[in-house]
Order: sequence, then structure tokens, then C-alpha cells
Amino acid sequence: MQETYDELDVAIVDAVRSAPRASWRDLAPVLGVDPATVGRRWSRMHSTGDAWVTVHPAGSATPSCAVVEIDCTPGRSAEVADVLAADVEAATVKLTSGARDILVLAQAPDLDALSAYLLDRVGRVPGIRGVRSHLATRATLEASRWREGALDPEQRRRLHARAKNRLEQQDMGLTAADHRIIRALNIDGRMSFERLADHAGMGPVAVRRRLTRLEEAGLVTFRCDTSRRLSGQAVAAVYFGSIDVRDLEDVEGRIRALQGIRAASLVAGPYNVIIDAWLRSTAEAHDLERKMSHVLPGLRVQDRSVVLRTIKLLGRILDAEGRSLRSVPLLADTTG
Repeated sequence: MQETYDELDVAIVDAVRSAPRASWRDLAPVLGVDPATVGRRWSRMHSTGDAWVTVHPAGSATPSCAVVEIDCTPGRSAEVADVLAADVEAATVKLTSGARDILVLAQAPDLDALSAYLLDRVGRVPGIRGVRSHLATRATLEASRWREGALDPEQRRRLHARAKNRLEQQDMGLTAADHRIIRALNIDGRMSFERLADHAGMGPVAVRRRLTRLEEAGLVTFRCDTSRRLSGQAVAAVYFGSIDVRDLEDVEGRIRALQGIRAASLVAGPYNVIIDAWLRSTAEAHDLERKMSHVLPGLRVQDRSVVLRTIKLLGRILDAEGRSLRSVPLLADTTG
């Protein structure tokens, strides 16, 4: 039997997006319901794979990333996508329409490791006949900031007040213990400190202290994702464009204000900006492009693709409806 969701479910998801590890007791007053209701509804959405929380390195711990366009031998794109989805380095894998068959967000600890993955692994997968890589230089808008708009201004204000103040960005790397904590949070971003302690090989108090350090230093970012069925955003589209470097700072702020844009990255390549959007229908693809032309007059959209299916989303293997099936950790296991 297919699950159905209502406005409260969507509001719970938006609340979790704003405070990913807050207790149900803390979120319940903001939502106007009791903690048991929040917990029960989240558990249902999480157990069906319709909503989940994950984490990824950020700040000075951000890995080297590239958006990779892949052309495949006819009839083999789905097979190639499944092969790449098993790779730790392939954080996101999408089957697309248009001038590329597959889009991959590839990442690795540094540029050398990323280059090795693209040259020695991706380029040799059977069924691939062309690869074009665009090195990401900066994230203009992260998907972790996406909201469905289910909360009113007062609810957003109360959740924002819960947010921890970050320390000044610090140039410090991740320790082996940090890696173990992040790998566990890739599986379940709301994992209890007791379970995290088992994964990290240290006590719950020490894990809490290390995770607080990571968050306050801006070394990790939490995000909550949902299936298409829960979000109501049935179509994903990707726009490839160019902006005059003199206009970048102004354009970045305007991109963040455009409804429907989920993420945007500045890249090095024939395009210098790649924009991901979530839409309710394919008809909105050109509507959004028209809005971008008005709000971002300096942006020249040179190509666009509709996502036919997302195979993997930031370390999560998805089914045809965008539900999470299992996790492929974003960090390689360094405990061996």
C-alpha cells in the first residue's frame, strides 16, 4: 500500500531541515503538535525511504568536486549509472535528457585523487564513450538550504534561534575519528550518540563533543532529502550557463532568491555555472529559465537537461520514485 502524506508531514520535514538533529520534544512546540506525533510521522517517512538526513564535509574539509558529463554507448546508460553509483567518489548520479546521458557529482579528498578517479576509473568503465569534467570552484547555493515553504515566518524564526553559532572558519583537517562519525551520519544523520559511539569507537560524551566541534567549525553540513512523492517536486532540471566574472558576486545573491533553484555551483569549463532546479512539471522548465533571464540578465543559459532518473543522491541509492534504498558512504573507510 502506497503511503500518503499531508501538510504536517511536509512541515516536519522542513523543521528537520532547519534543525536536523533537534529532538522531537524541541520541534513539537514549533509545529503545534506533541512530540510523539512528530516522532511517529518522521519514523514512517524515514522507514519508507521518503525522508532522510545525511551529512557531508564542508568548509576547509570540503573535498575536491567536479560535475561530470558522460556520453554512453546507446542502450547502456542505465548500466553505466548503476556501476558508477557503487563508487564512493560518485556522490550523485543522474540519468538525463539532452546532450549528455549521465551527470555525476564526483568528489575525492584532493585534486590528485579526483583526477585519478576521473582518468583511471570513470574513463575506463565499459559503455562510456565520452567524458567531460567541470571542476567545481565554489558552491553558490547548497541543497542543504532547500525548503518546501511549509513553515510560517514565526516557525522559521523559532527554528533559526535554535541554530548554533559557528566559530570562525578554521583550517583544520578531519581526524580518523571524525571520518568514522561522518560515515555513520551518512547512513543516518539523526543517529543517536549511543549508536554513533559504537561506530566511532569512543564514548557518547566524546562523540557529542567532537560532533559539536565539527558543526561549530563549519566542517560538516547536515541536509534532509525527500522522495519526489513527498516533496511534490516531480521534475529535476539542470541548467548550464555562463556569467561574466565581473558579475559573479551580484549574481550569486540573486540565484539564492529564485524559487525552484535547489543548488548552484561555479565551475571551471565551457560553462562557469551549473544550476540544479526542482520543478512541479516539465512545463516549469522554461518558465524558470524565463525568470532567470529577468532576474539574472548577466546569465546566458547555454544548455539544459531534464533528469530522467536520479540513481544516487549524495550517497543514497534511490528507487524510481526517489526513495532511499541504501547508503553508500561518501568517505572511504580508513580504519583498515
